[in-house]
Amino acid sequence: MTTIPLRAGLLAANGYTIRRSGINWLCRDGHLCRANEPVGYCNITVEPSVSLGRARRAFVDELELQVILAPRLAGRLQIVDSDSLGGYLNVFGTYSWEPETVLAYLQASDPDDVNLAKANEFRLLFVAGRRVTQLADQEFGLLPGWHNRTRAWWGDDAGELSSLLCLGICDVTGMVQGPRLAFVELFALSQAASHVTSVPACPLVPCAPILLEQLGRTAAQMEDIANELGRALTAGNITPTASDWLFAGSLLSALQQSSISDKHDFIMSGELQRSGPADVVLLSLHAEGQSILRHKKLGYSIHILRHHQAAAGPAIQAWIQTAFEPVKRNIDDISRDYVELADAVGRQTGARLLIANRMSTSGQEDISDYSPFSHPKAETLENIASKQLNLMLHDISGESNVAILDIDAIAAELGGGRHLPDGIHQSESLQAALRSEMLQLMQARA
Repeated sequence: MTTIPLRAGLLAANGYTIRRSGINWLCRDGHLCRANEPVGYCNITVEPSVSLGRARRAFVDELELQVILAPRLAGRLQIVDSDSLGGYLNVFGTYSWEPETVLAYLQASDPDDVNLAKANEFRLLFVAGRRVTQLADQEFGLLPGWHNRTRAWWGDDAGELSSLLCLGICDVTGMVQGPRLAFVELFALSQAASHVTSVPACPLVPCAPILLEQLGRTAAQMEDIANELGRALTAGNITPTASDWLFAGSLLSALQQSSISDKHDFIMSGELQRSGPADVVLLSLHAEGQSILRHKKLGYSIHILRHHQAAAGPAIQAWIQTAFEPVKRNIDDISRDYVELADAVGRQTGARLLIANRMSTSGQEDISDYSPFSHPKAETLENIASKQLNLMLHDISGESNVAILDIDAIAAELGGGRHLPDGIHQSESLQAALRSEMLQLMQARA
């Protein structure tokens, strides 16, 4: 085998100083790694090296900013222990970033590969997280803390950048972020220049009517929402608890954001750049409830999963019960909302919707007589609802700015009973297949 040094590699931005922590290794010394496999990471800071009048602050709302190291070749890793100092020195900016610093050595598995350009430099995967609150300052681990937005991108120049925004519940966010919640499984598959952002459904589920409202909400409307909620919490008969205030703050934060139109800082090819909105917006059909809540006075919508509602305190729960009314949605309503959202997103950003469908059968249905079930049967039978919703999605994909991530077909091929037993939560094998399919659809859009 041929042993080559693995240097930190180019990481720079004109007008900024970049500092890093010590290296936190994700594997042991002697690990046999694949090409582009994440093996370690460090925290970084990007600080203006001139006066603020000449250089803007970068990544101002992302207190978590990390670089994940991935060798470009397969081989056996030999770790340089001196760069991992442990404790808080592996959290805070101890070192200036030096491209020539040797962080590890690699015994390349294939000697013919050592001529690959930049083989002696780590490939750099950036990950960034925006906290719900600055108090959520868990400092150890990959993307630690409580975030309302996380994202990742390769830092080298590998062609035209394609970008995806994931707005969904656990069926798509688990696939995109992976079990380590830092996108490493997704980017280990991708050789292309990609930028992926994920916004969790906590506490607001990103269904189509809510996303439409976020796109068009004005500052004055947001002020009315905040004032009404403040009055409801302070003027009622129930004394708000800490859980009420935490829930209220995270809900207001979610209501005022429109992630579809967000722009982001990122570093690529040694330059600080600014990205436009995403090219592809990934949604989940599971996010479209048969009923959502509409505020009786102000007319805005919320949709909150039951386990998140349970996290609210008594004052918030009373407010939800009294200030909102349920609005039933049938398949035609959901279809109309998707078409309106696709048109609005296309006009404002040019992005396309990629919607994950639903598993249409558990494989365990044994109903031989449907006559005892009331009409419409989709309101009481989950498998009927899934089939009708999938058909609706197929119909609008031929007429609007919508593509389908076909979970139904891929799960059926692998075995839905084993890999998607509850219809929502996927095995790692199914997630891997869906990641591959999603990347192909994403890169075809670029």
